Amino acid sequence: MFVYVGVFLLVAVFFSHTSEKGVNPQGICTDGYFQCTNDTFCVPQNQNCDGKVDCPEGSDEQNCDDQHDDDYWDHLYRKRPAAEHDDWNGNNCSLSYFGKCTCRKSDILCDYKNYEEAPDDLPEENINILDFTGNNFKNITRDSLKNIPDSVEKLILVHCNVIEIQPYAFFNLSNTNYLHLDNNHLKFIPQDVFAVNNRLKRLSLMYNDISKIHPRAFENLKQLHELDLRRNKLAKIDGRILDPLRNLAILYLQNNQITSVSVDSFPQMKLKHLSLMENKIVQMDIASFSHLQELKQLFLSNNLLPVLENGTFSNLTSLEALTLNNNYIKTIELGVFEDIVTLESLRLEGNQFKNLDKKVFEPLTNLRTIYFDRFEMCSFAQHVRNCQPKGDGISNQEHMLANPILRTSVWVMGAIGCTGNVVVLLGRHFAPTNNFVHSLYLRNLALSDLLMGVYLFIIAAQDQHYRGVYLSYQYIWRHSFVCKLCGFLSTLSCESSVLILSLVTWDRLVSVTQPLARRQLSRKFAVATLAALWASAVAVAAMPVGGVATSYFGDEFYGGNGVCLSLHIHDPYAMGWQYSAAMFVLVNTMALIFISYAYLRMIDEIRASGVACRSTRQTEDRDKVAQRFGVIVFTDCLCWVPIVLVKLVALSGIPIPQDLYAWLAIFVLPINSALNPVLYTLTTTVFKKQMEKLMDSCWRKKKRDQHNTASESAFSLSFGMFPKGGSSRRIFSYRRTHSSSMTVSKNSWKRSTAV
Repeated sequence: MFVYVGVFLLVAVFFSHTSEKGVNPQGICTDGYFQCTNDTFCVPQNQNCDGKVDCPEGSDEQNCDDQHDDDYWDHLYRKRPAAEHDDWNGNNCSLSYFGKCTCRKSDILCDYKNYEEAPDDLPEENINILDFTGNNFKNITRDSLKNIPDSVEKLILVHCNVIEIQPYAFFNLSNTNYLHLDNNHLKFIPQDVFAVNNRLKRLSLMYNDISKIHPRAFENLKQLHELDLRRNKLAKIDGRILDPLRNLAILYLQNNQITSVSVDSFPQMKLKHLSLMENKIVQMDIASFSHLQELKQLFLSNNLLPVLENGTFSNLTSLEALTLNNNYIKTIELGVFEDIVTLESLRLEGNQFKNLDKKVFEPLTNLRTIYFDRFEMCSFAQHVRNCQPKGDGISNQEHMLANPILRTSVWVMGAIGCTGNVVVLLGRHFAPTNNFVHSLYLRNLALSDLLMGVYLFIIAAQDQHYRGVYLSYQYIWRHSFVCKLCGFLSTLSCESSVLILSLVTWDRLVSVTQPLARRQLSRKFAVATLAALWASAVAVAAMPVGGVATSYFGDEFYGGNGVCLSLHIHDPYAMGWQYSAAMFVLVNTMALIFISYAYLRMIDEIRASGVACRSTRQTEDRDKVAQRFGVIVFTDCLCWVPIVLVKLVALSGIPIPQDLYAWLAIFVLPINSALNPVLYTLTTTVFKKQMEKLMDSCWRKKKRDQHNTASESAFSLSFGMFPKGGSSRRIFSYRRTHSSSMTVSKNSWKRSTAV
């Protein structure tokens, strides 16, 4: 009854604490918490837009879609122009056309007909799409397009091997709205290409080799709404080219060779969407975009920007989306975002800054979604409702170990690792053995594996310590001495275990394959070998925490994640990645190959030696040894192969699921530490016999002590007191003689059969 009452009180306290969490005395949500609609309940930042309803009316999962992010991806991948009417089934033609091309309602599809100029049998009616994809218009002149009716709305000259466009080439197409010249070999756009009174709204010149555009090339495009110049070789932005395009709303300049943006790059325009992605921009002058007051989306991803200076985005009073991901930004000045307070979406992942002042994002009061590399960076912008990512598979903004199963498992794995290896150390210390060297190897292996259990216990304790408030302390934890100690212990355990396992395997291999030729190793040699292995493992584990190599390892080699592990799966090319790859890929792979070969060789040797054996008992023993060796190889593969494969996949650039890192750290990596005591000691026949002898000796000593105590008590009670003088010595002498004779007679059968 009292247990149930206690549980009820704990639950009540928990929910009362949860309901008040994030609320100040005035009933207002504190920083990092957001109030539910029509309710006083406050939900932490990481629980907004996470797919789970936390508010009573579900408002924490409403308005989570980032339309600007959708636009970001949509402008990267676009349909081919003629695919606009792919839903028109059949070839029902609504035009009077009987030529070689395909007529689909109001579309004429002349793709891949090897035309060098437009055919003369095109209908005069209103053609929606005229598609010449895959033909051979090498040199476009006014004559080569003279047979195209002026009523064509969309003209497609994609993959037509166009090398040159002559002046006046499109003067006959004054009513065309869309012109696509993609995927050709154009290098220069001359002037006087388009008629004065043209109605062109979209001009696409992407995937060409354009490196130069005449300053007056676009002067007649007064109605142009969208200009696509992506995937060309433009080295700079000439404001004179863009000056006539006063109605231009969308401009794609991505994937060129632009290195800088100046105040003169963009004249006064009504531009709303500007993409400068995938260039080589290293510098943006102050007020570079000051003439673009109506700009709503600015894409600057995948450039080489090292710093964001104050005033860079001045006068962008309408900006709603800004992408700065995948640059080299190390510094963001404090007031750089003060000019774009209307911003709603900001991408900053893939940069080099690790720490920022929270005041940097304070002016962005309308910011609804922000994207970082790591969830820990969400602490820089706790006033933003939707911060991505929510976690890294190991930790999230609330807990160091996000998954409840992981929180339990880390205690279990730590307990298994520590208990098994402590038993091995104590057992091999007190139990006698005939092979001191082999026992010494296994004691050192147990000590190595014990370090992994200690590491897991420290992680479990720190997870308990930071439960519910991890985001506020994650930076302090990841850069703390304890975290570095955890990284040191895990690395030391892994590397020393690998080396000692290889040494044990070599010792067994020589014993099995050369039982007569091999001399017994001396204790000094064995101790010296182990000392060298431990020294190597300590050096490998300690090097990243030493101050000498900070420029190579950085300050987060062990603190790159909440469990302080140097596996580096999610960021495979972080500082010191070669070192991490050498430890977890090269060393582990070589050790696994050697151990697998050695045990297979031993199994083969044992089977070969037992071919002529007729004894059923010896055959069974041989099979048991082979099975044990097979289990040893299997468990080694179970631990090392997944880690090696995942590390190689990550290094190849393939994204790894976030949750996988946590399972590798908590389950896969400690497998050997938990199973080595069982495989190498606890289940061996010799160890079990030694422990039986030790337990039997302890049991007999206990029974003997009890028997002696009972005899003394009976003697005292019989006489009421101890004898005086020499009589006591006679009595004790009699008891010793009597006890010893009983023992001899009792165990005499064992001595006779022991031989």
